[in-house]
Amino acid sequence: MAIPDRALCLGDRPGRRRGCVLPGVPPSSVDASFSDIVENLDFGFMLAGEARKGSAGLLGDILYMDVGASGVTPGPLYSTAKLDSQVLVATVAGFWRPWGDEAASVDLVAGARYWGVDTKLALGGGLREPTTVSHDENWVDPVVGFRLKGTLGGERFFQSLGLMLGGFGVGSDLMWDANVNLGYRWTDGFSTTIGYRYLSVDYSDGGFVWDVEMHGPTVALIWNF
Repeated sequence: MAIPDRALCLGDRPGRRRGCVLPGVPPSSVDASFSDIVENLDFGFMLAGEARKGSAGLLGDILYMDVGASGVTPGPLYSTAKLDSQVLVATVAGFWRPWGDEAASVDLVAGARYWGVDTKLALGGGLREPTTVSHDENWVDPVVGFRLKGTLGGERFFQSLGLMLGGFGVGSDLMWDANVNLGYRWTDGFSTTIGYRYLSVDYSDGGFVWDVEMHGPTVALIWNF
């Protein structure tokens, strides 16, 4: 990712575009582990839901993260750096089930995903005076994908797999979102799942570049009514 208008370049990789617009500051990559994200997470949540009638329905999910981190720079232009970033990802889509029953099903998905990124970078004084820069960016990606669901060894255990592709140059150049889950159905209306989600997006607009990969374990509570 990168912050435009005199900001630090982040996420620079061979073959990817970058937005370096703070004169004299070289690109810097960010590779944060799951524990690093948790340590620097100020607030975050993920919420998903769907409604279905017959073979068609609507689904939506919201992901929000407020992450802050600070540290000492290698200098000498600036002494310290503090980065605050708020990310909102909201998806609304329709789905159609061409085939399926209680044991297994396939859903085809199409819709839109909104991205909102609000970033502020504060640099402490060194050879240069202290400075603070901020930027808001938002865009919408068309998305298409599929979901697979099936039971495992009876009626209680189940598995699910989902994949969405988006952007296609309309918003981001490319976005993809994959997840795999293993669940247990405690009652007809209540289930729990554990899984893994991988989300990648490559977006640029002028000097702004948001080239980010996020992935990690997930735990969910499912309520059917």
